[in-house]
Amino acid sequence: MQRYPLLLTLFFGVLFSVALYFSVTTVVSLSGTISRAESSGEPREYHLALFIPDSPSRFFEEVLSGASRAARTLGAALSVHHGGTGSRSYRLARYSGIDGAIIYPGPDQEEMRISLDRLNRAGIPLVLIEHGVTDDMPWSLVGTNTFDVGRKIGELARELSREALGMALVYSEKSPGIESEKDLVELGIHTALGDHLARPIVRKRTGLNPLDAEHLVYNLLHQGPEVDLLVFTDTNDTLAAVQVVIDLNLVGSVQIIGMGMNRAISDYLDRGILAGVIVVNPYRIGYDAVRVLLGHLREGYSAGYVDTGVEMIRGRP
Repeated sequence: MQRYPLLLTLFFGVLFSVALYFSVTTVVSLSGTISRAESSGEPREYHLALFIPDSPSRFFEEVLSGASRAARTLGAALSVHHGGTGSRSYRLARYSGIDGAIIYPGPDQEEMRISLDRLNRAGIPLVLIEHGVTDDMPWSLVGTNTFDVGRKIGELARELSREALGMALVYSEKSPGIESEKDLVELGIHTALGDHLARPIVRKRTGLNPLDAEHLVYNLLHQGPEVDLLVFTDTNDTLAAVQVVIDLNLVGSVQIIGMGMNRAISDYLDRGILAGVIVVNPYRIGYDAVRVLLGHLREGYSAGYVDTGVEMIRGRP
């Protein structure tokens, strides 16, 4: 019988050792990433950490590109941690010795408030990107004004027809920043469109699968509800939807407002297949986030909010 307490002691000892190992290796990894960032050039004045989701998204690639450029230009070392606020690196960030953090907030507001407060109490200045966290603490925020995104969608939609429109608005897990503030997006749409909607907006959603948008558009156009305007908040979904409308020979009958800009989208705009696109600037979000954070570290204060702008580009009639 006496062997059971001994076995339990050994068992919990092993668990503790494993947990300690992973905690230490995470902190060492975080510090090591910073050290590697410094080794490519002159010593950097500040060490910053960028926490972004681990998802295949052009948006986050551009955020990273802008942040990396700003760090090189403005004299900071930048470590990048995919997995965002769900990563072990984020949970241990307050012990890592970083001077500041740029964070894309996770979806759980209460959990984010707690974790941000921990970092703040550890004396680590923070900048949030793309969407904020409802809190008494005025966290610095760099991102897109999602009300303006919706307003520009509404303005463009109103130009497309004198008749009231049936609109389907498709959010995507691939562009979580816009989805997280969908109420502001739709408020902007309603502000611009007024009574120009034939019925309430049909709200749909796609996941990370690139085929989601194709299946959604096929089902929507065959099974209803009836819509004559499709609005997408992700670049890849926009391209997939255009291809479906072309395949079904519905160009002109079903209008599409998309998101983002690349060579294929530019071609569809020139050919009049896309009614228009809304373009945000994730590169500038990343760049300005580093700039704002360094401003706080060097000068002791920073802007509460930096709007990186929204552009509407119309297709050819």
